[in-house]
Formats: sequence, C-alpha cells, structure tokens
Amino acid sequence: MAFNRDDVLSSLRGAGPMRMADLATALRVRKSQVPRLRKLVAALVDEGVVVKPSRMTYAVADEPRPRRKDAAEPLAVGRIRVHPAGYGFVERDDHLDDIFIPAKYRGAALDGDRVSVYTWDGYKGTEGRVEEVLARGRAKLTGVVRRAGRSFVLDPDDPRVASSTDAHVAIEDLGPARPGDCVLAEITEYPRQRRGGMTVRVLRVLGEPGDPRTEVAKIVACADIPDEFPDDAKAQAARTPQALRKIDLADRIDLRDREFLTIDPETARDFDDAICIERNPGGGWRVWVAVADVSHYVRPDDALDREAQIRGVSVYFPDRAIPMLPPELSSGICSLNPGVDRCAMVVRIDYDDDATVRDTGFAAAVIRSRARLDYPGVGAALSGDFRGRIAAYRKWVAALRDMDALAQRLRRRRMARGALELELPEPKVILDEDDPLLVRDVARAKSVPSERRAYELVEEFMLAANEAVGEYFARRKLPTIWRVHAPPAETKLAELAAVLEGFGIYVDEEEAQSPRGLKRVIDAVRGHPAESSLMFLVLRSLTQAVYTTDNIGHFGLASDAYLHFTSPIRRYPDVIVHRLLKYHLHREGQASGGGGAFRPPPVEELEQIAAACSGYERRAMEAEREVVDMYEAYLMRDRVGETFVATIVAVTHFGVFVRLDEPFVEGLIKLENLGDDFFEHDPLHMTLTGRKTGARFRIGDAVRVELIEASVQRRQIDFRLAATTPAGPGGSRTPRRRDDRGRGRRGADSGSRRKRKAAEGRDTGRGGRGRRRSTKGRR
Repeated sequence: MAFNRDDVLSSLRGAGPMRMADLATALRVRKSQVPRLRKLVAALVDEGVVVKPSRMTYAVADEPRPRRKDAAEPLAVGRIRVHPAGYGFVERDDHLDDIFIPAKYRGAALDGDRVSVYTWDGYKGTEGRVEEVLARGRAKLTGVVRRAGRSFVLDPDDPRVASSTDAHVAIEDLGPARPGDCVLAEITEYPRQRRGGMTVRVLRVLGEPGDPRTEVAKIVACADIPDEFPDDAKAQAARTPQALRKIDLADRIDLRDREFLTIDPETARDFDDAICIERNPGGGWRVWVAVADVSHYVRPDDALDREAQIRGVSVYFPDRAIPMLPPELSSGICSLNPGVDRCAMVVRIDYDDDATVRDTGFAAAVIRSRARLDYPGVGAALSGDFRGRIAAYRKWVAALRDMDALAQRLRRRRMARGALELELPEPKVILDEDDPLLVRDVARAKSVPSERRAYELVEEFMLAANEAVGEYFARRKLPTIWRVHAPPAETKLAELAAVLEGFGIYVDEEEAQSPRGLKRVIDAVRGHPAESSLMFLVLRSLTQAVYTTDNIGHFGLASDAYLHFTSPIRRYPDVIVHRLLKYHLHREGQASGGGGAFRPPPVEELEQIAAACSGYERRAMEAEREVVDMYEAYLMRDRVGETFVATIVAVTHFGVFVRLDEPFVEGLIKLENLGDDFFEHDPLHMTLTGRKTGARFRIGDAVRVELIEASVQRRQIDFRLAATTPAGPGGSRTPRRRDDRGRGRRGADSGSRRKRKAAEGRDTGRGGRGRRRSTKGRR
C-alpha cells in the first residue's frame, strides 16, 4: 500500500506511541516498503514533527519544533546523475534522499549539472522535474571523430551524453583531428531543450581508442586534473636547492643522531614520513614521527603554492602518478630520502608501557633517514624471513619489533574506543615493468598477512601524530583545517538496519549513532558469509570525511580532534597545518623553522581552502577508480567466452554484480543474462527471485559466469550466468524484463565498480598517512 507523511502522522495521532512494526501493520505496508517507512519516520524525527518517547516507539510531538532548514521542500537543489536510458537522480545538497527524475522531466540537464528541481511524493520515493540548470557540470567531452556528409561530428564516449541529444554533437573546429581519432573537445553550445543538439571544438588529439594511455588521458582531461606544471612553477622548482644549506638549519633541533626509518610501498618515490622509536629509561617508549617540511620550500602565494592549491592532492594511477609538487621537491629536496640531511617537522610522543600517551612535543628539525624500507620487506622481517634482499633488514629488526609491539597496543586501544575498521578488499593493477600496455594481473591488494601488519604498524604512528597535532590546536582553541567525519544520518542507519535484519543481524539504531555502537554492528557482520558485501552496505550508511574549520570530530576514528599533518608532499591541507603549527610554535618560543615569517590566514579563507581540497580529493578518488575499472576491462578483453566462478557482491533491480577471485575483477550480470524468468527485486533481503523457476540470487552466493563483453571505453565488464552454478538454482535462458524504471543511483551501463562504489572513500578504512594508490580509505 502506498503511504506518505500524512498517513504516518494520522496513524500516530490515532494510536499514540507505536513501535515501527506496529506502525507498518497499521499502514498495511508491504515488507519490501519497510525501509522507506523507516527513512520517512526518521526524517519526521529530524524535523521535530515526531518524537521518540522511548528507544523503540514513536509519537506525534505535542508542539512540533520549527521546520529544519534541511527538511524536504517542494523545490530542491542538487547535482543530477543521468542514466543512459534518459532518466536521472538528483543528489540533494540537503543530503536527503535522492530525487528520481523521469526522462521526460529532465529538460536540458546533462549528467553532472547542478539543477533546481520541483519535487513531489512518488510511489517509490521522491520524484521531481528539473526547473532550471543552475551550473553546468562538465565543460569537456571525449569521443571519436566521425565524418557525417560534408561535416564532422563527435561520437561521445559517455553513453549518458550520447543519450541526451537526438542530434549529433557537431564539431565547429576540428583542429588537427581526423576521422577515427579519439579527441578531447570543449563544449561551446549546450542543449537548450531535452535531447537538443550540442556543439564542441576539438582541443587536442588523445590517441587511438582503446589504448590504455588514451583512456587514462581521457579520464584525466574530463576530471580537469592538471597534469603539467606551468612555467613559473617549473622555474621555481628548478631554482630550489637540492641539498641543505647552513641557513636551512636555523631555528631547528638537530635529530640527525636518531635512527629514523622510512617504510613505504615498493614503488614509492616520495617519502613524506619517517619513524624513530626509543626505549625510555623509566619504562615505556618515545616515538618520533618526522614529516617532510614542505612549507620550508613552498611559501604562501608563490608559484608552487598556487599550483599546489589548484591540485589539492597527488593522484595515483597504476602506470604513473600526477604529483601535487614537481619532482624536484616531491622526490627531491622535500622527500626524506635515506642518507641525506632533510628539513622536517617532528612530533614527539612519550608512551607508558600500556601505550597511554604521557607527553607530546613538536618542533622543526633536521633529520637523516637511516634506511628506506618497504612494506613487504618489513612484513617478512617481522615474521623472521630474512632471505634475499631482506637480509639488509636484520640491522633494523629490533627497532621494527618494538614499533610493531607498540603499534599493536595502540591499535587495540583505538579499537576499544570505537574506531571503525571496515575490511573491504581492493584491487591492485599489476603492469609489466617493461611494457605498460601489458597488464599482468589484477590482484587483491595487501592480501599477505605479514604485509598487512606492516601497513598497520605505520598507520598507527601516522594516526597518532595527526591526533597529537590535532590536540595541540584543540587545547589552545586555535583555528586550523580539521579532518572531520560526521555521524551517520538516522535515515541511513534505518535503511541499514532494515537490510541487515534480513541477514539475521540486529542493529540498535540509537546505539549505532555512536562509534562504539556501530563498531558492534561491524563486529556482527565480520565472519558472515556475505561479509564483504555487507561491509560495503555499512560503508554506504556513513557520511564522507571532509576538510573544514569547524571541528565536529571524526566519527570513524572515534576522535575528538583529528587533522591531516603527515603527508604534505601529496596533500595541501597538511601544508597549511604545518604553516599554522610553525607560527604558533614560534610564538611559544619553540624551534619553528622560521615560523615567525608566516601569518595565519583568516578563518574564512581557511574554510575556502578546506572546501576546495575536499572537492579535489573526491575528484582524484573518482579518477583513480575509473582508471582501475579501465585496466580491469583491458585485462579481460581477450577472455570473452571463458567461464569463471564468481561471488555475488551486490544485488540491484537491474541485475547482480559479481566478483572473481582470480583475476580480482568485478562485473555485472544484467537481468536478461540471468535466465528465462521474471525477476522480483527484494531490496530488504538483497535478492532477485524468479517468479517462474524460484531461482534466487543473493549477495554471498557463488555462481558460475561466462564473460560476454569487456568494454575498455565504457570501463565495464559484462557476464552472463553459465549453464551450471555452484550454488543455488539458476538458468541460462533469457528472462523477460519487468517494467521497472530503476531506482539505482547510476545506471547499469555507466561503469560497474563506479556505480557500486560511489559511496566509498568515507575515511573509515586505512589511510592515516595519505593518498597512496595501495591505500584504501582517506581518513
């Protein structure tokens, strides 16, 4: 039965306090509609129209509070995501549920545009009509040039753009391009009505379609990621000394006698941080975390600083990196390379034997790293394996074991306070060392337990340093750029609770609003046959971590004062934090590396920088994921027709997503490739069930699949169900499609992992030290 807010309020007024189950019964709500009812009630609680007399009951408020500014209004604003079939969803600025936009009501809006929408309650949720395009979301397109009569047109790569226009995308300026070339083009005329024409001019030729280098160039260009440094930044980098001078040592403590070690991925070329551990005579440990002093070389508003602000972060692809700083700094004078003197900002943390922080200190310093170690090597050394090149690690094994012992204690303490740890497997693209066009494999990242322990070792000390600096600013009530992570919205927790209940996992929604409460949910999910997929659902319920000057704490880390300090080579907010710390150390008479030369910018300016860097980080993550998707399709393109055993990792109204173990890739089985049946989607239990055969597909099920297409251009892998399956009934015939407009955030043809992983990067996985390609989360 359909219902709306008035129905809910009427039932509550008539019956008094009600439990959710009783309310659902009173409204005659079908089981599949319970998640929507939970979300609607949670929204009414947020508004103040409904109250909770007890933890499990709801009632109409006697005097409703004034309507919240983020409550649903008839006119909403947000960014539209368009499906190739024409319909779309608007992701609202007020963070309420997405708005479904039927194709006929989309107007001239293109995918990514910022729009205002008139909304109403539809049968399955909020629907709307685009009233106005407020800002265009894209200025460039990529595609292939084609001759059309006496003129030339562009066939866009993105099917969402191709479906938005009946007319060809006309080319007004061909430039050096020829038919068949893949090009980057600038939009000079946008559609003025639904399915109206577009006009572009070619900016440059990218290469041959399907070539990985061309596809990466497309992704970088469309994301507007700067990949070349301007002349003034290059000139400043070239002038930067590549060795310390006597003047560089002024106003610094000398820690060159300490045994600092860097621990990084095998392929790393820039080293932000180094660790030194010492036993205190009275018991406990003293840990020094040294971080590259980028702010010594990049000064406010110089050429390098302006370019770093525009980039925000370094971007990491399997074949290359796009650094925030030129190589003269990123892998040169700023990098904590072994055996050379380097400027650093140092955090000193003294611990008791039980890993309780006893004291902290901060200073500008000069250090000399003793060795450049890597994660596999550290993992092997900790497990006692010193074969081959790891023999060189024997010299440092005592320090590494001390670091590991303390890191594990810190980890246990952090978990006890409620820090969230979502173990989500990530793919790692392995390219041939000599031929970047040869993809050797896509494997599960950090699958070796000893290597994972090495990551944890470094992660704990980076998190500890970030928190220590955060506490410094918090205690003094000083403005800075914080890394914050808001608690999950009640509506998201209600939706999560409804789904997990279908898998036998109970969620106390009120308790789950605290880190410890949600950690208990994660602990209940751990070990479930569908653990990976359910962890992803937990991740989707969380908000995204952002930069801001308003410290609301970090929910995922259960931290009251957290910021980013340890990766200034690859993150601009860290550079700002370094400058601010230096300024305040100078005022306190501490070694600050010339901190008196800095002046803190106004809080309003800091907030603008924070907001911009949050956007640049999202831009980088999306591009990194898209490149991985492309390489997965490139690896699989020659294996069409082969069969594989796969696991269902997500179930949607348009099909199921499956993941292979070897190679570690993900793809989609559309409904028509599941079997000859009419499939019903149950979002509550995450299943697709055939009406005729009773065949049921659920996350965690093992299935045998056949690869039918791997599109490098669309970054998508498509499978069909093979004739036999290892688990559960199934078929190999073609089903009839049911009449379903689709309620997914993106369509089935817009890229497999990009759609399923749209909510990732929510700062609850690993990543205390920065944006390494092999690192999962961005805390």
